[in-house]
Amino acid sequence: MAPSAVGGRPAGASSTAGAGRFGVRALLSGAALLLGAVPFLLLWLLVQRSWSPLAALDGDVAADLNAAVSGSPAAVAALRAVTRLGDTGTVVLALVLATVFLLVRQQRRLAVFTATTGLGLTVLVPLTKAVVDRARPVVDSPVVQTPSNASFPSGHAMGSLVTATVLLVLVLPAARRRLRPWLVAATALVVVAVGASRLALGVHYVSDVLAGWALGASWVALTAAAFRGWQHDRGVAAQEPLDPLAVAPDRAPRAAPSGEPVLPQGRATALRLLGAAVALAAALSATGLLVTGALGGTWLGRLDRSATAWALEARSPALTAAADAVGRLSGTPAVVGLGLSLAVLALAVTRSWRPVAFVVLALGGEVLLYLLTSQLVGRARPEVPDLTTGLPVAAAWPSGHAAAAAALYGAVAAVHRAYGRGRGRWLVLVLPLVLAPAVGASRVYVAAHHLTDVLAGLALGGLWVLACALVLLPRAHGRRLGGSGQAAP
Repeated sequence: MAPSAVGGRPAGASSTAGAGRFGVRALLSGAALLLGAVPFLLLWLLVQRSWSPLAALDGDVAADLNAAVSGSPAAVAALRAVTRLGDTGTVVLALVLATVFLLVRQQRRLAVFTATTGLGLTVLVPLTKAVVDRARPVVDSPVVQTPSNASFPSGHAMGSLVTATVLLVLVLPAARRRLRPWLVAATALVVVAVGASRLALGVHYVSDVLAGWALGASWVALTAAAFRGWQHDRGVAAQEPLDPLAVAPDRAPRAAPSGEPVLPQGRATALRLLGAAVALAAALSATGLLVTGALGGTWLGRLDRSATAWALEARSPALTAAADAVGRLSGTPAVVGLGLSLAVLALAVTRSWRPVAFVVLALGGEVLLYLLTSQLVGRARPEVPDLTTGLPVAAAWPSGHAAAAAALYGAVAAVHRAYGRGRGRWLVLVLPLVLAPAVGASRVYVAAHHLTDVLAGLALGGLWVLACALVLLPRAHGRRLGGSGQAAP
């Protein structure tokens, strides 16, 4: 059958021309941004003129909030956690994963919208900071290191607003009506919380945050308007107010259209996982108490001490740098970033929540098992100078980094093994078999753990991810759910 035509042109030509028109519209929107972002420009003018009411508000809020939180380590830690939602790494990861998800689902137009909005963000923030070049606040008791770049506008405020809003407008058409107000409220809460965290940490003025929100809102509004025009080129019109991109609900990117149950056998699956967790925690705790007690004076204890002494003698600047780099492979940023990426990609390919549940249970369960086992055993770390900071003293058994590496890279291998195609899917086993022991060796080198702590961590992470895979993931070779992909809107 011949391809359908739009306005006398082949469908493919229409799509190509449409993409070009969207690019031109987005470029024009960027130019119009400088003229149309009235709140941002007004704030910029007031800051440049040092308008006394705004200057007084900026100074008072920065000083008062800093004084309120500087004496509370818990408050500072909470603010640090919240502000990471607007970090460059978080923003880039979220928008890249959203773009890849849409491309996998063959939602090419939405992928272009997401990528274009994100790329514009990477230009607007440094450009406006360089033009305004405003100094950061100076507070009496700094609780974080002041960033080296300019203060106006707040990149965290703008990044969090743009990212959260893009994700919101992608989700709204497919969301149930009663959930939509809650999604909008949650988005607003995240954006306000990130902006407030920048004020409380003493790294931005009120006008910086307001300007970031104003500039971000203007940019998203302009790219969304350009996208709606692109949609109208193909005769698509919005059906309801909460459809900002004019994407029909039946063509919106639904997360898991396969309808496969998350747990294969419901409550029985949950009970199996709970039983495996209890058995693993009991076995590792009993082994840890045995190793640190009755076996401390045997060959096993001597092996621990010999490995620690060897690592101490082998230290050099090059090896220390390498150990630090390898150790980061299972640090919190790596586990969160790679785990989230794995879950999103698995969801995009399989169209099912089951692999997402597997990733969450594999990584979250490993953390809980480590915390429980380390508290029950309470083993002290090696009594030599270590190269780490901030580690709890009596929590050496098992190695959390080794367990996390085994669980993380084991989860990658398990998902690829379950849903991948071709014989090459077995090659991914190299990740857990090479990276997890390498991370363990780095923990011995920096004297954060004994050798047996590392072996216990590898066993914890490896056995737990294996149990989750056996219970949750399919056994069929190259099984993929959901069929061929959705048509792009």
